Amino acid sequence: MTIRDFESHAPIVDEETFALITELEVRKAVRLQYFVSLLGIEADVEDGQDESEASRTRERLASAIREEIRSCDTIGLVTTEPKLYILLVNANLGNVPLIIERIAQLVSRHRRPGDGLGELTLSMGAACFPSSARDRSDLFAQVGSLITEARRDNAERHRYRLPPAES
Repeated sequence: MTIRDFESHAPIVDEETFALITELEVRKAVRLQYFVSLLGIEADVEDGQDESEASRTRERLASAIREEIRSCDTIGLVTTEPKLYILLVNANLGNVPLIIERIAQLVSRHRRPGDGLGELTLSMGAACFPSSARDRSDLFAQVGSLITEARRDNAERHRYRLPPAES
């Protein structure tokens, strides 16, 4: 269990640590009655990039994102898809589109010709406890299926899907 580095920005943690933090945060949200949202980001990198290059691209993306979100939120780099998650504490689904837009703008600002990132398309999905998910595993399952849906729509450069609004 390691935290890569911690300053005034959101921490970037490994898979095991992220799963533990998510579980504990959901339990705390039950007791204190607040929202916890999970945003998954899959960076579809340029064809021809090997896995180590793709991993470096995800790490650079995570480092850039950590400066744009609150220090109470947590970024997880994991081995399964999507490979980058953001745990948003006390954020409901109404907040997520704004965060997604900030991330899309951030990527656009950081991309320059010859930056070595190649073509980068982000597919994003988000779920919220307790609004759309029952527990931690449901959060991850919903985010995964929403990213799969987002990938099917190749028309948008920064694609994302949210669960349908409850009536």
